Amino acid sequence: MKSYFTGLLLLSGVYLQAQDFSFGKLKKEDFAINVDKIDTAANAFVLREYGSAEVSYNKNKGLVVEFFKHVRIKILNKEAYSYANFSIPLYKNDREVLMDIKGASYHLVGDKVVETEMTKANIFNENSSENYAITKAAIPQVQEGTIIEYRYRTESPFIFNLNAWEFQEDLPKLYSQYVTRIPEICHYKANLKGGFAVSDRKVENYNTGLNSEVGEVLGSKTTYTMENIPAFHTEDYMTSSKNFRSIIFFELGRYSVPMGPTKDFSLTWENVRDKLVQDESFGGQVKRKTVLKEFIDPVLQDSKDDLEKAVRLYTYFQKQIKWNNRHSIYAKNIKEAIEKRTGNSADINLGLVNALRYAKLDAIPVILSTRENGYAGLYAPAITEFNHVIARVKIDENYYLLDATSPYEMFGNIPMKCVNYQGRSIPLEGESDWVKLDANLASTYSNFFYGELSENGELKGKWITSRNGYGASKMRERLQGSNSEEEFYEKIDEENNRIKINSFKVSNRESLDKPLTEEFEIEIKNFATLQNDQLLFNPYIDTKMSKNPFNLTKRNYPIDFGSLVQEESYLEIKLPKGYSYPTEGKLKNISMALPERAARYIFKINNTAPDVLIIESATQLNKPIFMPEEYFDLKEFFSRIIQAEKLDIVLKKI
Repeated sequence: MKSYFTGLLLLSGVYLQAQDFSFGKLKKEDFAINVDKIDTAANAFVLREYGSAEVSYNKNKGLVVEFFKHVRIKILNKEAYSYANFSIPLYKNDREVLMDIKGASYHLVGDKVVETEMTKANIFNENSSENYAITKAAIPQVQEGTIIEYRYRTESPFIFNLNAWEFQEDLPKLYSQYVTRIPEICHYKANLKGGFAVSDRKVENYNTGLNSEVGEVLGSKTTYTMENIPAFHTEDYMTSSKNFRSIIFFELGRYSVPMGPTKDFSLTWENVRDKLVQDESFGGQVKRKTVLKEFIDPVLQDSKDDLEKAVRLYTYFQKQIKWNNRHSIYAKNIKEAIEKRTGNSADINLGLVNALRYAKLDAIPVILSTRENGYAGLYAPAITEFNHVIARVKIDENYYLLDATSPYEMFGNIPMKCVNYQGRSIPLEGESDWVKLDANLASTYSNFFYGELSENGELKGKWITSRNGYGASKMRERLQGSNSEEEFYEKIDEENNRIKINSFKVSNRESLDKPLTEEFEIEIKNFATLQNDQLLFNPYIDTKMSKNPFNLTKRNYPIDFGSLVQEESYLEIKLPKGYSYPTEGKLKNISMALPERAARYIFKINNTAPDVLIIESATQLNKPIFMPEEYFDLKEFFSRIIQAEKLDIVLKKI
């Protein structure tokens, strides 16, 4: 990139930090500041933070981005000590450089502020991947009431990646400010997402210190300010928090030098498709027609129809190539991945697309962003926001999404990590389009018990569980993590001091298109409690809900279960001789539902035979996503289930 800017002259090397606050200038009054008006339950809070990103010119490197961050945090209790540790990721090979780092802790001793500086011994580097290194730092002498402060500055040649600024994080903030300084030769689009708007935005000119053949290069300085920002509270059943937090990020549209070249970075989706199709690590891997012939021909032999071909190939890639847990849309070498029996997500799934096309099936890649990575492509066409690729195959009039990185998902059901709104199709020819990333199967769990309750409160019998969808794949993964089934269930038996497993049998472990079933002979001592002439027991073996996953006063982002959820329980218990289930103490049957039956719960007891009790319950979540305005109803729904499942059944001695 440096060659594009040989006409620029650097007139001033002064690094601007206007509007930053002074490091180490604390007064005893600072320790009295509280955050009660924002969050009364905070473990720590940000007193003030400042950041800046400046595009400047380096005569040796060309255009670079200088990023600066300075933050001051008050620690309220020991739960927040971890905030004294911070990390700075940097691209390797000296391309991104840490220019400066400083940190300190402050304590109030009487009326005096005592400072403890961070030293070199508190800073170390580690490799996080083949491309990235991380500088880690730990501020010393942190205790309840401490104020910590740190700042650092980095330099990066990647001007297309102007640093985003996270106004909202997991700590409440009293004041946050971000400043960008951008010369007129660069044109960025700024996008602010999340639920909070900036309280002030100010634009002014600044001296870039640059000159071109036609005169001074002007610059635009923009200051974004936000105050009294509540913490973002994460909760169960959500995708990446960065989908919903208030973050400002920047997209480079183009740069242009006066009397020099102009380079347009703005992409259309067709630009994205063209770039990927022409890239040897993407389209090049898919186009290599016979590169996998020696592996694929035996798999396809004697296949009857297109669906069987597709299922065989999907199963082959599932079993033959182990995913190395690295997400990517770029393959290193699909043939080498088969030979070495390991590869990243693109090695596996672009290889699968190649094999499907070799079998004369209509298959294309679909790029996506995984749930942890956040939504992709919402604001503008991009490539860098996508981190994973899967295959889509059309057979007759049906489309199937396939991800062979998961050895536990049946044909046509993508793993939960991929269920993340939408991906983008990348056909070798024709137009790119959005592809919905939905689960095809509900996550189901059923358990059935047939047994006998003794007078001393012991329950014995046969317990059968059945799982399908993501419930099955999760259990298959757990089983695979043990050396043997015997070891797996022995460990469960040791850890569970309530249920004793006398024997077990697992069925359909390798048959992904069938429910995974487990059969146990079990006994539970003290399942029922004897009180006077009564036996009391709670009618749940292991499906009882004891904790509400929803505890926020208000949730501003969707509740995302990923799929439909169905759980059911059936217990048929022979009562001990001399005991009955009296009419006057019977539990009431329960049937409740949210509007439009979005969620349902059923509980009922039947004892048509005097010595047998049949207890049935079922919970259904009949849509995968609930909107924030449905949160209170869903929270209350789970609360009522918990209350219902606390009730005991009472048997009376005849």
